[in-house]
Amino acid sequence: MLEAIKNYRESLDEIGKWWFDEVSNYVNKKYPGLNFVYSYQRPMFKITKDIFLMLGGGKNHFSIYTTDFNYVNMVRNEKIKGVKFGKSAVLFPHDRKDLLDRAYQMCDDVIKRNLK
Repeated sequence: MLEAIKNYRESLDEIGKWWFDEVSNYVNKKYPGLNFVYSYQRPMFKITKDIFLMLGGGKNHFSIYTTDFNYVNMVRNEKIKGVKFGKSAVLFPHDRKDLLDRAYQMCDDVIKRNLK
């Protein structure tokens, strides 16, 4: 893992580290060919030149950002209780570890929709 990614992880609180480790380990194991890089001051998996999954931590949530905006809109329409959204992000509340499978599904869906 790149030093910048390690440093970013260390900047997270304990629950943020848990979410970061769970999601990044899942993607790294399932899609070993994807580049895990540090760009735009965040760790991200580059899927194509224009599509990525970026991981981020907040005070009360863990975010997965993607440039697959249509996918974010589809998830927004699911109206998942407690999940919030940014323009390009799905924000999973720290206290909702039960949503980890939904975070995995998001990663799978975005990768499968865009990986060529």
